[in-house]
Amino acid sequence: MRIVIDLQGAQSESRFRGIGRYSLSLALAIAREAGNHEVWIALNGRMPESILDIQAAFSTLIPKERIRVFEVPDELSSAWVLSAAEVIREEFISSLVPDVVLISSLFEDPGVGAVTSVGASARNYKTAVVLYDLIPLLNKDVYLPTQALRDYYSKKIEWLERADALLAISQSSCDEAVEYLEVPRESVVNISAAIGEQFYPKVFTGETAAKFLQRMGIHEKFVLYAPGGFDPRKNFSRLLEAYSLLKPELRSVYQLVIASKLHDLQRIELLDLKEKFGFEIHELVLTGYVADEDLVSLYSLASLFVFPSTHEGFGLPVLEAMACGAPVIGSNCSSVPEVIGLDEALFDPLSVNSISTKISQVLEDDQLRCSLIEHAKVQSRKFSWDETATKAIAAIERLGTSLEDSKPYEFSQRAFLEGLLNLPHCQPTDRQLAKLSSCIAFNFLGQAKRQLLLDISSIVHSDAKSGIQRVVRSLLQELLSAPPEKLSVRPIYYRAGRYYYADEFVGRVFSGSEGASDAPIDYSQGDIYLSLDLTMHLADELYPLHAKMRSSGVEIKFIVYDLLLVHRPDWWPAPTADYFTNWLKRITDVGTGLICISEAVAQELKNWVAFNCPARRDGGPQVRSFHLGADIASSVPSAGFPKNAQKVLAQLKARPSFLMVSTIEPRKGHAQTIAAFESMWAEGLDANLVIVGKRGWLVDALITTIEQHTALNVRLFWLEGISDEYLENVYAASTCLIAASEGEGFGLPLIEAAQHHLPMIARDIPVFREVAGDHAFYFEGLTPPSLVYALREWLKLFKLGEHPQSVNMPWLTWKQSADQLKQAVFQ
Repeated sequence: MRIVIDLQGAQSESRFRGIGRYSLSLALAIAREAGNHEVWIALNGRMPESILDIQAAFSTLIPKERIRVFEVPDELSSAWVLSAAEVIREEFISSLVPDVVLISSLFEDPGVGAVTSVGASARNYKTAVVLYDLIPLLNKDVYLPTQALRDYYSKKIEWLERADALLAISQSSCDEAVEYLEVPRESVVNISAAIGEQFYPKVFTGETAAKFLQRMGIHEKFVLYAPGGFDPRKNFSRLLEAYSLLKPELRSVYQLVIASKLHDLQRIELLDLKEKFGFEIHELVLTGYVADEDLVSLYSLASLFVFPSTHEGFGLPVLEAMACGAPVIGSNCSSVPEVIGLDEALFDPLSVNSISTKISQVLEDDQLRCSLIEHAKVQSRKFSWDETATKAIAAIERLGTSLEDSKPYEFSQRAFLEGLLNLPHCQPTDRQLAKLSSCIAFNFLGQAKRQLLLDISSIVHSDAKSGIQRVVRSLLQELLSAPPEKLSVRPIYYRAGRYYYADEFVGRVFSGSEGASDAPIDYSQGDIYLSLDLTMHLADELYPLHAKMRSSGVEIKFIVYDLLLVHRPDWWPAPTADYFTNWLKRITDVGTGLICISEAVAQELKNWVAFNCPARRDGGPQVRSFHLGADIASSVPSAGFPKNAQKVLAQLKARPSFLMVSTIEPRKGHAQTIAAFESMWAEGLDANLVIVGKRGWLVDALITTIEQHTALNVRLFWLEGISDEYLENVYAASTCLIAASEGEGFGLPLIEAAQHHLPMIARDIPVFREVAGDHAFYFEGLTPPSLVYALREWLKLFKLGEHPQSVNMPWLTWKQSADQLKQAVFQ
């Protein structure tokens, strides 16, 4: 069977309450216990804050392709938009071809973007709904004071009654459903509840306990209430009054601590009650929202946990506190007695005296307190999420058909739109229709053909024709000409807060066509975003877009060229290194994959991530590597020669010529190389030094040296910003390549030199070893004499014909490079 779990209960405000904890825990347990069943998760894209955490939680249990995100329109206060959203959601779920749909929480608020329904449109699957309680139905005056709320709740009840099965979280809720709903008893089953493994007795030293309590604003001993929400049934007023009736000697020792997320008005309400019942200033502590780790600590350190709620579907905080070793007392009504399992620990929540007496009894009777702790150990082990999941799966199995019987889903956009426009109250605005269309495109149309969205923002705005831009052009051309199977390659660029398709740029550069307009991009789950370019200056602007895309199910991947700005920030002008480090942290946080241009860079990146970034729950991002190509003819080469080109080429051919190809910048070793050649020229070496590359940064003094050198255009040549066509001829006219760079991500000139069978003298750094292997002569040291020594040794070998040869050095075409990149993207 295919079981689709609508997990909006773990996304909305409910995620801060028991319902959210229950929804996620049950879904995880079902995924663990599913056996041969397929479990899928449906999430609402209107509530993105929780999506990445949920995806991470299921990362080892189900394939990521089965965690699906749907979009619904906003403006859900409009009756027609809400009805349309309900149909859109159900149609999306139908597209997953489920046998059974499990709704984790039906009573969710459209005000925060949640959309739940049963039978809003025709369906070919069964529906099961988790039933927590019917508290509003049984207390309409308190929880449904307005007609609008009653209408809303009545509609939800109608959907509840349409469900094929109700999975109650307690026997109390099960009995209420049979008594107050029009559902047969056989369609309601008690699957109970449980808690996560994070709830266990935490052991503290005196010092660590004191530090924790001080941080929470607690003096030492305390009575704890973790209500799991804030509403009248949580019985705050009677609890505070009951505490105020304790003996002064108890109140002086035990503070009352309420651990709950509180809005401002709720906090004021509790503070008013504190004043009303004459509390001393230190006697009440309101912690606000606490994370699980702190909640476990509170449970473990509490002298007593009290739970005075007047009505619960289950009462998860009770079980959590018991599992953490706290002595627990609670109400004698609804589901709480089922959880506590001990009459001696119960009180009447409607009686202030009953509450106060039971609190006093436990605090003053050490024997009773110890017996409650021992009972809690035994009782808490009776509840298991795996057992709850097993019961839920059994109920679902009674509903479902086999997966083999499922029919293919067919989507008709025209029929679907007509159906939406025929809903009651149909008076949509243009904005609502536009949003509706966007949701339909995301939910359904993207399933036809996924997109590979190639971010080429930098070269669209300004192609500097640097090394990285050259790589971008080459890979872009290969991916456009041979797209990955079942993917549509769409280059995109960023402008003014959003991404656009780069149709005009692609048409102009690759096909010579004009007139294409650039529209904002659409994307769907299953698409892949790949940043070919380096956009570190836009990291903060792009991060929210990437986070939204990732939460919507788009794979987010980046190419990392090197980590030199991290290792040697002094090689660049400030604050370039700060921009780069921020970019690296951003892409590590949001990316699903980081793809490096060499294995050397990949290892550096893995080490950097391990020491500089917090571990992600999903274990990501994955770090992969590929190698760059080197066939200039396939890289959209530039063409043209300056007027003196033939004269220069003749000069290069006239004597041995040593070639350097790179931008002139501090790390590239130009100063050391020029000084070494000056020394050897003084010794009588008859050879040229040829520098091909643009002027970079932090090299003003070096540029002056070159421009004023007495050997310039005689034995020292600087060819700045030449075309790829001219460079090909320079390679052909040269004798040896010198790769003196102190740091690289790859080393493309090594491969280009090998294509021309050019020998190579390279600095001994890991990436050059990775690229050239035994096909280059390596040198060490940063001083001119160290390079002079290497040149002399190489010349001796060269005269004997024993120098390392590059003739058989392996290298990739850009097509092969693109093929490696495709593999890295899909790993």
